[in-house]
Amino acid sequence: MKGQTKIFIYLLIILSFIALFSISCNNNKDKTGTGERKLSYYAGNWWGKLQETNQHMLNINTDGSVILKFDPDLTISSDSVTRVSDTNYIALYNDSASGDNARFIFIFSSDTQGKLTMEFTTASNSVDITKKQ
Repeated sequence: MKGQTKIFIYLLIILSFIALFSISCNNNKDKTGTGERKLSYYAGNWWGKLQETNQHMLNINTDGSVILKFDPDLTISSDSVTRVSDTNYIALYNDSASGDNARFIFIFSSDTQGKLTMEFTTASNSVDITKKQ
């Protein structure tokens, strides 16, 4: 009986160590993720001040596409967005029908603040933008 008790205790200790190491290894996994941050990280409605008026300027969608609130709205697919860094992105717009080209540069200073620079063929403009719910 003593032999069976010793084996049971040793088995219990070994299983305890296995459980402890398993939990420890799971807690040490890379929490930063393997992928790079995409523009979709900043998904939401963004507002900016144009001509002293706060305006809904753009939507960043969860698929990484952008809708700029012009008249009419201008949609840029996620394929046209290039990641420069986790906080900097460039979106290119090319309309083959009209020949219009534009470059939009997004620089985010936080999850809810950033700057949008709009470069058109004839002019460019920078606007501070804020995410609103």
